[in-house]
Amino acid sequence: MDPLTSNKREEVNLQKTDIILLKQANIEVEKVGAKTKNLAILINQDIKVPDGFCITTSGYKQFIEENQLAPKIDMEIYKKSSEDMRWEEIWDASLRIRAAFLRAKIPLKLKNSIVEFLKEYDPSTSFSVRSSSPVEDSRKHSFAGIHDSYVNISSIKEILKSIKMVWASLWSDRAILYREELELDSINSSIAVLIQEMVEEKISGLAFSQDPRGKKDHLIIEAIEGLCSELVDNEKEPEKWIIRREDRKTINHSRPSLYPDTLLAAEEKNHLLDYLFKLEDIFKFPVDVEWTGTGENLTILQSRPITSVIDQNQERQWYLTLTPSFENLKKLADKVEYELIIELENEGNRLSEDKPYDLSKEELADKIKERAGIYDKWKKIYWDEFIPFAHGIRNFGTYYNDLVKPDNPYEFMELLKNEDIIASKRNKEFEYLSTLIRKSQPLQEYLKQLLKKNSKGSSFVEQLKKIKDDNKYSKEFIDGFLNLIHNYMDISFGNISLQEHPETIIKNLLELAQKVEIKNADQREKGRDKQYYLEKLYRAAGDSRQEEVDEVLRIGRLSWKLRDDDNLLLGKVENQFLKFLKAGAEILEKENRLENLENLSLDDWPIIYKALRDDYHHLISLKKDEVDLKSEIDYKPRQLVGQPSSPGISTGKARIIKDFEDFSSLQSGEILVCDAIQPQMTFLISLASGIVERRGGMLVHSSIIAREMGIPAVNGISKATELIKNGELITVNGYLGLVVIGEAEFELEHSNQHAGQI
Repeated sequence: MDPLTSNKREEVNLQKTDIILLKQANIEVEKVGAKTKNLAILINQDIKVPDGFCITTSGYKQFIEENQLAPKIDMEIYKKSSEDMRWEEIWDASLRIRAAFLRAKIPLKLKNSIVEFLKEYDPSTSFSVRSSSPVEDSRKHSFAGIHDSYVNISSIKEILKSIKMVWASLWSDRAILYREELELDSINSSIAVLIQEMVEEKISGLAFSQDPRGKKDHLIIEAIEGLCSELVDNEKEPEKWIIRREDRKTINHSRPSLYPDTLLAAEEKNHLLDYLFKLEDIFKFPVDVEWTGTGENLTILQSRPITSVIDQNQERQWYLTLTPSFENLKKLADKVEYELIIELENEGNRLSEDKPYDLSKEELADKIKERAGIYDKWKKIYWDEFIPFAHGIRNFGTYYNDLVKPDNPYEFMELLKNEDIIASKRNKEFEYLSTLIRKSQPLQEYLKQLLKKNSKGSSFVEQLKKIKDDNKYSKEFIDGFLNLIHNYMDISFGNISLQEHPETIIKNLLELAQKVEIKNADQREKGRDKQYYLEKLYRAAGDSRQEEVDEVLRIGRLSWKLRDDDNLLLGKVENQFLKFLKAGAEILEKENRLENLENLSLDDWPIIYKALRDDYHHLISLKKDEVDLKSEIDYKPRQLVGQPSSPGISTGKARIIKDFEDFSSLQSGEILVCDAIQPQMTFLISLASGIVERRGGMLVHSSIIAREMGIPAVNGISKATELIKNGELITVNGYLGLVVIGEAEFELEHSNQHAGQI
């Protein structure tokens, strides 16, 4: 039966405004979206297009209204101004919105209509479920890859679920960011869903009737074996032709080694070119086309205008990198685990064996230059490889929630936390050493006396080694502390080597030893063990997908571990660079050729290098980074709103931590307030009774550690270190994401009895 000639479907459609056949969808773009309308135009011009139907934007609006989702969306999106929200916070908001969409129900009438349409197809038919937004695929905005689409879906249950996920993708992090200038809101925003039969041909690809890079006399064809989605998602490298429009002559042709023979014969290529020009004639603008099949089997999957050079090559590409495809994540996981991390760790260890002593000035200069190059190389790898791989955590979170649909959208973290990360090992060493101090009063007194002598660096360590072995804890402490300094503190933070400041670490350990049992110990996460959640995920996925679950989880766990470890491993490489740079600067200072050594930064290395290599005697004056005084706050807020990143309520004095010099000022039981807690400084969390952070997100370092330790935390507080002053009494409400400045005036601010309302 040809679905297009079904009278039954024609009759059903005439009575429905929320579902429309694809061939009838050449109507207002606000109702069906540009993707659907463009394909409807083609299907009525006898262009071969996969058959299907569209759930219009009114169907989406019914879903939103019946499930009362608009207030949820508004609360997530508008709780803070967009300029104050980091991408991690937007992802968190998007995750919570998606979870709400998946738990919501499609209105019964709409659901029955969808099922009625699907039953007109052969039961063996597979479908694609695609987004079709009214604002995408215009000449100004392509939105290509921004909203979600799903292919090879067969069961009605999975199709209905995919529809909800397409609707939810209207509020994905990348979509929100991409459309910020369009003033997106929950009332006026909508999205249609296009459901089509799957057409699977041997060859698929993309084609541009004009080169999108601006060369109007050229066109481009790309082809791969398999589904077009594999090319769109950058999972496969295509064979590519650049062709002159005027005479169809190939100007450039490249073919990956994967394809020993060309994928398109000359006549197949010419047939595709005929279609490109025909589509240009229909739409009256240059087209960007997704296609599958060759010759008589050529089928158009999508046709949209070619957007501007800026949109095509910059904005679109940046947003797509936020969510690399799963295939690309798998490739990146193998590269990270078996190549990059091993190389980075070995690089740091190798460099640490070399000391900046007994070298001529020329030799030291060359060492500085070498280390600058190594550091720059790893910084680039960090941004190009490690940052995109952080999506492995988010990918697992979305995967878990889509299958399990838990009440808590962060339940997936139970399968990730407590992984064997470097920072956790270091923090355990801190706890162990502070316990030794707590058990030995003589050791405490000796350490306090040693700090009063004001010795620093290596001289402090030498003094420490002279502690009398008058009890079993002293030797154990010294050995453990030296191990801590050697294995975990050979890193830099803000152009300061932690390893060169053992006295600061001792101050932190003494404070930690004085800390009483955490008041919020009852809030320490105790949930079920990992096996419980893993079995829950396996059940939701089904027996046939257990290997897939294992792979997604492997990538998620590796990404979770890397997001801390990469900072610390890169910090070690940075520290080896810093040590040699500082040694060179100290030589110049002794020769009276350099002043303001305390302002030394890694960016100064070319000046130091040149001064060491060239025996000129100009005075070098290092400049300190200027502080923007315009950001001074001239008002005093009572309450600050952020993200509830770790449950519990705690009141204490605020301690602002801006740089390394502030580390030693943090006292046990104070509220740690900072811009961003880096992995290099997470050991400070053990001292705090609460955390307030400007950077936001449930997956940032402070959130993870605070939840495991039962310490209340609120992040995403814009200008936290300016609005809160040192020594102020503040209350951190990790249930509601609130920070109250000053004495609490109401019992609610002291109690967590209403925490369950969120």
